[in-house]
Amino acid sequence: MRIANRYQLEAVLGRGGMGEVWRATDELLGRPVAIKLLPPEHSDARAMERFRREAHAGAVVNNPHVIGVHDFGPYGDSCYLVMELVDGNNLAAELRRKGSFDPSSAAWIAAQVAEGLAAAHSEGVVHRDIKPGNLLITADRTVKIADFGIARFVADTAADDTPPGHVLGTSYYLAPERASAQPSGPAADVYSLGCVLYQLLTGDPPFVADTPTGVLRRHVHECPAQPDQVHRNFRRYLLRMLAKNPTDRPNAADVATWCWHTYLKYPHRKPRRIPLPTTPAADTAQATAFTL
Repeated sequence: MRIANRYQLEAVLGRGGMGEVWRATDELLGRPVAIKLLPPEHSDARAMERFRREAHAGAVVNNPHVIGVHDFGPYGDSCYLVMELVDGNNLAAELRRKGSFDPSSAAWIAAQVAEGLAAAHSEGVVHRDIKPGNLLITADRTVKIADFGIARFVADTAADDTPPGHVLGTSYYLAPERASAQPSGPAADVYSLGCVLYQLLTGDPPFVADTPTGVLRRHVHECPAQPDQVHRNFRRYLLRMLAKNPTDRPNAADVATWCWHTYLKYPHRKPRRIPLPTTPAADTAQATAFTL
């Protein structure tokens, strides 16, 4: 099947309620790409607007730690989004495999995510769904932020079409202001990255509960347990990222700088290439593993 008389679809990489992602070839430029298709049955006005916003948000952020957007357009009664194809695992798969990371590796990963977020924030884009499943790790250990599906532009206050009383995102990584359905900005992404970093260091997110609602309540009302296995300076900075008040958190650029310095302080080896899955079914994290 071909899209826009240019993109030859080859294999499905993932399916979900928000669409499906295919491995494809851009026959005009002769390069592999990933194409996200919005199913026609889900192509109502709200879904189409979110899809367009995802394309716009991804396109304006030019950074090696953010998945690149190449093209966007109509496809029948729906639309398509063409992105950089990344062969590698997502961080969720890496956590399942390893359980946790040493401080040097955790800082290495967080620094790259923070750089990508800083680039997005400088363009007025808030990702709003930073979590291990949306962080891709390439074979040479470059980390890239994927899936701007629920991103919004800070200046576009009318773009948040979340129904009243509803929260978009993943409960384990949601900032308190978002968990309580309050206005949020770039600081919410920093909090989410703090949750990811906490999990990298300890093996678990800062808050767990029997239900998503229970997790959200803990984000709003409780302080995370002290990760005593982490050096006190690292622990102190991590807890700043997890501050309840958004104004008490560092910005993403400062997090990137701090994490790079921290990475260099710890004994570390040059990051090694990671083994890639051999088939698309090997793991949901294989090649451009967007959460759908």
